[in-house]
Formats: sequence, structure tokens, C-alpha cells
Amino acid sequence: MSTKSTMTELILEKRTAVSDLLAELNLESSYFAVLIDGRTVSLDHMINEGEKVIILPKIAGG
Repeated sequence: MSTKSTMTELILEKRTAVSDLLAELNLESSYFAVLIDGRTVSLDHMINEGEKVIILPKIAGG
């Protein structure tokens, strides 16, 4: 089994909403979950200086 993992460090110039970050990265928000400092956040959450953002693909199945 092969897995692909990518880590990228971005420096934001100003406070940014999660939805705006996903749009800037060309990621469809319905396909991803966003965690900030280990907690799931909403798309309208404003990212603050020093926060660690993790974007994960949503997985479905059973």
C-alpha cells in the first residue's frame, strides 16, 4: 500500500478565515476537515498568529 503525505508551511500575512485559506489552496471545503491546534474548526474560524493548521481529506466508508 502506498500513501502520500505532503506538509507545507505557509505564512499568512493577515488573519484569514479557514474558508479563504482553502479557496486560496484550491481545495473544495466539502472534501476536507480542518483542525487548528488539534481541534476541528468551522469554515468561518479566523486563523490567528501562531496557530497550527492541519487540513485532512474527509474519509467515508464503513
